[in-house]
Amino acid sequence: METDIHSEDTALIGERQAAARALMARPLLTERAHSAEFSLVRSHAEWLAQRFHRVLGYRLTVADDHARLVKRGPGAPAPLARSTGAPFTPRTHTYLALVLAVLVEDTGPIGVRALAVRLREAAREAGIDADPGRGLGERRAYCAALELLVELGALAETEGSIGDHRADATADARLLPHTRVARSVAVHLPRAGDDPDSFLAAASVSDPDGDNQGELLLRRLLAETAVVYREDLPDRQRDRLSAHQWRAAAALSNLLGCDVEVRAEGVALILPDEVVAGLPSDDPVGQVALSLIRHLSGRLHPGRPVTSVTVPDRELDAALEAFCGADAPERAEWARTAGPEIPDPERLRGRALTLLADLGLLRGGPGRWRLTAAAARYGAEADDRVPRIQDNDHDSRTQPSRTSGSGQEDGTPESPIDPRGDLNRVASVLQAVANEKVSATSGDPGDRNGDG
Repeated sequence: METDIHSEDTALIGERQAAARALMARPLLTERAHSAEFSLVRSHAEWLAQRFHRVLGYRLTVADDHARLVKRGPGAPAPLARSTGAPFTPRTHTYLALVLAVLVEDTGPIGVRALAVRLREAAREAGIDADPGRGLGERRAYCAALELLVELGALAETEGSIGDHRADATADARLLPHTRVARSVAVHLPRAGDDPDSFLAAASVSDPDGDNQGELLLRRLLAETAVVYREDLPDRQRDRLSAHQWRAAAALSNLLGCDVEVRAEGVALILPDEVVAGLPSDDPVGQVALSLIRHLSGRLHPGRPVTSVTVPDRELDAALEAFCGADAPERAEWARTAGPEIPDPERLRGRALTLLADLGLLRGGPGRWRLTAAAARYGAEADDRVPRIQDNDHDSRTQPSRTSGSGQEDGTPESPIDPRGDLNRVASVLQAVANEKVSATSGDPGDRNGDG
């Protein structure tokens, strides 16, 4: 039976795009920890390296046992966290850096306690006060750093476990370092003359002068951010987005196999397998976050086409009490299943809000939360268990008090609308879109301005 050549091409493109999405989600893939994804990346290494460099200016290195995508720009990784979900403290980051400093040398198999001794010596040479044997808190931070490296594939537990040492200082788990992988964990090392401010500033340029670099940074922002809102961009980048959004969308679609939504309030990439999304989720935090965002969308109606709407504190508190309070019916259901740990109501509330803030669906903080337009993608269905806080319109739904991007912030009356001016702006936008579509289809969209 003959295979259709077009089917082969489709399958080949699908594999390459799936490998690209895997690298975007996990820039460090190892043969031991992510065997299926690494095999796919290794099969298409040349194509991936060329495309990542051309479209995003990223460098891809593929070795025998790991692949490392070196990112620059706005693609800040998610904060590191322990297995419990608690974020890494500065102390844990210190131990992670010290462990990596020791493991870059070819140490061979080593015990947890012997590694702690070498780490203490490295800390003394660097003038850092760190000792894993000082107490339980220090030992926990040390073990959290080791467990992250096991998850990344830079370490392997060959006898016993790191958790045993965390619980008992005398337990001595045996570890096998994978040196080449350990050397690839940190890829942007500070130079001798860098201070913290200059080091961070070099990685956070948001409005470059050159058009080529500006468009490259714009593509990175679209690829790394769930939703790019126009009002968040500097003026030059906002103009570049309007002028080049279709070309950028085509280039990213070819690389990642994603759909691109271009709307008045911004641009969003929709990945087919949602490898970087935090919702939906089966754990209690994800379920509470999803219920909360759907309820708030049903009550507050984000987008029209504003970027965000204010979330009244009482509305938020009432919803969280209904979804994760001590008397919430869901808590009994979670307790009956053999699922993950069920955080106490206050911690569950905080983690759900953090998840939504990390995804860009909520902005601000306590007393100033705003619901973004992207939240409506997950549904808009007000939960009847949550009492209505306001009742001031014809269908008894809460109305937003103020919207971002829809009027003057100081409460003064808006100036009269000029229909002629609006028509002129619409005509200009339509002309720019028409020109851009022509240029986007005239050649490979990834070939222009992409040499990084």
